[in-house]
Amino acid sequence: LALVTSIPGLRLPASLDDAKYIVQVLSDYTHNNPEGHTKTFVIFTLLYLWKQTFCVPGSILLNLIAGALYGMSTIPLLCFLTALGSTLCYYIFYFAGADLLEHYIPERLDQLRTQIDENRSRMFLYLLTLRLFPFAPYWLINIVSPFVGVPVWSFFVTCMLGIIPYNFVTVEAGKMLSQVEEISDIFNPWFIFKLLAMSTVPFLLSFIGKRKSK
Repeated sequence: LALVTSIPGLRLPASLDDAKYIVQVLSDYTHNNPEGHTKTFVIFTLLYLWKQTFCVPGSILLNLIAGALYGMSTIPLLCFLTALGSTLCYYIFYFAGADLLEHYIPERLDQLRTQIDENRSRMFLYLLTLRLFPFAPYWLINIVSPFVGVPVWSFFVTCMLGIIPYNFVTVEAGKMLSQVEEISDIFNPWFIFKLLAMSTVPFLLSFIGKRKSK
């Protein structure tokens, strides 16, 4: 977070207007400083990783900023950072969060544990399906996975693959950030359609796998 303040005028985004302002600040800094491109890229990467690791809301704003600054080529990086940050969150709770979860969300923990046990024979596709669902509570999946028998490798890979559709459509929207007036302009029927369409194949594979296992 100290790096954020190293660029004059830069702050953490909390709204769409903040995102537009940050794009302008970073663009100006990049053009006016020899080391600007590298420094802004490093700051953005670390900030994105921090948000994912500690389940801080606002990743959509960073995706919009990424789309405005770097375009579609940044999608693989965002998917990797999401998976890496989520895996760090996985380990943080693995080592320090068991008692916390058992105290505050024992029912949710038992529910997800039961679902994982029921789908253990096709766990990879099941986890991928959870990640692809646009409105799934990703933060909850991250913090409970260590305690319901989800292997870290399957966790990492399905997280990285499952976030592709969401990152694709939000980064694409970021390319037209100046035309977006409200976040609701992004979450329109066309956005939902594209997101669901890109997620259809894994859902079908998961369904077929479940039918074959019966």
